[in-house]
Amino acid sequence: MSGIQVKKIITQIGQQMKCLKCGWSNSDTAAYCQNCHSYLAESPGIEALNSFKSLILGVFFTGIFYLVFPMPLIRSEYWQQLFSGRISETIFALVLWSIFLIYFKWIQFRQQHQTYAAFRNQLLHDSFSNGIYVKDVDERILEISQFLQEQKVKKFQDSIIFRRVRRTLRHLKAIPKKEEITSILNYQAEIDHNRMQSSYALLNVFIWAIPILGFIGTVFGIGQSIGEFSDFIRSTNSTDMNTQIRSALGGVTSGLSIAFSTTFIALVGVVPIMMLASSLRKREEDLLLSVEEYCLEDLLPNLHLRPGDELLDDAVTGQLEQMADFAEDWRKQVSPVLKSVEQYSKGLAAQVRGLQPLIQKFSESLFEAKDEMGEIKKVEKNNEKSASPKTEDLQEEGLMNNSKESNR
Repeated sequence: MSGIQVKKIITQIGQQMKCLKCGWSNSDTAAYCQNCHSYLAESPGIEALNSFKSLILGVFFTGIFYLVFPMPLIRSEYWQQLFSGRISETIFALVLWSIFLIYFKWIQFRQQHQTYAAFRNQLLHDSFSNGIYVKDVDERILEISQFLQEQKVKKFQDSIIFRRVRRTLRHLKAIPKKEEITSILNYQAEIDHNRMQSSYALLNVFIWAIPILGFIGTVFGIGQSIGEFSDFIRSTNSTDMNTQIRSALGGVTSGLSIAFSTTFIALVGVVPIMMLASSLRKREEDLLLSVEEYCLEDLLPNLHLRPGDELLDDAVTGQLEQMADFAEDWRKQVSPVLKSVEQYSKGLAAQVRGLQPLIQKFSESLFEAKDEMGEIKKVEKNNEKSASPKTEDLQEEGLMNNSKESNR
């Protein structure tokens, strides 16, 4: 990737990281601010902002519930007594605050999971499979950022998996050692887990505080009832006893109503908060485990930790290219010879096919002549055999005549 392409990618990615000192927006891969040259730290977590927004929404909807709807329209005395009182209002506001806080955390979890799903894309997996070299770290971070933007992933800079991959690649450039990279991944996993646990601190406080407020309301109601009854005892007289008893019992029952109503609202309100918070925490823990598995399976095996490996790979690649060029040149040079040999072989094959009938006829005539010669030899042999007895008789007669003449 050339420098022009890198500049184009930076322009496409846009401004991602703000400088905490001057507020200047910098690219996501920048380490120092382009304006004031101060070190760029990651933006702080948005847990405080989400807590503040949840507080505003909780107070707002509590005011709507008690001042606008539905409390002013409720005609049932039981529901009015159940939600009446400052303690009940406080418990109701805390319950809404907790629910909105869980809602904002759920939105963050969806963004985190969307980023993780984008990292699991086959295209990015194939890109990592080609190897991540020390010299290409910055370009790879730009490539990942551009890919996530093409996938329309929102706020991926704040995602756990992007931060972990980016930090791993930057440490690869600074300290290209396998042991260091592994320890950095473990340390980062511990940081992310502690950060996730600390983000539930306010919810844990609410889960503890809401029942406590209910018990405080119970103690307050019982104390109010006892106070009303003690006032009745001190101020009682013999005249109009029935009216005084009814008045005292009314104060006692109203105090007991506050006592049990606050406890009821607190216990009913804390149950869904505990269920939703536990379910969301379990999902976030599963996501953290999935991110750790991704780093161990797809990221760490594809890191070329030693810079010498790059030179070796480049040398091997160059030699392979030279061998391929040599083989191609040799094929081009040999190809005409092979074509001529092929043409000659075709002509020779045609000539051989033309000579086959002549050779066959010659062989047939040769075999016929051979057979004729064999027959002639057989006849000659037979003639010789028939002529041999006559010569022997003539010789014997000649010998006998010679012997007779000698005797004479």
